[in-house]
Amino acid sequence: MDVATIKSWMADIDEQHIVLGYGSLMNTDSRQRFSAIPHDGIPATVKGFARAWLTRSEAEKQTYVGAVPDSNAQLNAQLLPSKMDPGLAERERDYQFVSVSTADLELDLTEAASTLLFPWLERKSLWICETLLQQPADPDFPVSQTYIDTCMAGCIEHGGEDEAVKFIKTTSLWEHPRSNDRHDPVYPRAGRVPKSVCARIDALMEAYL
Repeated sequence: MDVATIKSWMADIDEQHIVLGYGSLMNTDSRQRFSAIPHDGIPATVKGFARAWLTRSEAEKQTYVGAVPDSNAQLNAQLLPSKMDPGLAERERDYQFVSVSTADLELDLTEAASTLLFPWLERKSLWICETLLQQPADPDFPVSQTYIDTCMAGCIEHGGEDEAVKFIKTTSLWEHPRSNDRHDPVYPRAGRVPKSVCARIDALMEAYL
């Protein structure tokens, strides 16, 4: 990512808070419609956290990805300028916001772009959502396919299939009960994912799981 792209991205932002979205927030359609986050995400790697299918939503009767501290782990995410408002708090009610340092971030930038972006980020408040209730999926709290689609389509949108493969490889507990709800979405913040992208997601999951 070059200087011009970073300058354009920074020029549109006046929020103080940057959320490191690593699940459905990576999907533009989902976050714009359900969280009023208008900005594009900047792909990033976050060190010191492991992602797994272990966030239980008692209210929604589903299991989502969550992040837990792990000094030996990393996950791919997106930098998302956000207002810390009630809408975002409601979306992330099964998590707690934990502060993250720029030292925990790796970005695929030119040297000039890094020199521009990192001092700017150091003046912001960076957050990641850490799971509150850690319980793997079970038949009563399955993983919805439309949630997987939402996450992986967001990866493909911003980083291509390589980013989606990173999502698969840096997420554990894939051996979970799964609900194929594509024809009648159960996940309440599902992104609108074209059938062609769903086919790419299916092919990646078959190849890497």
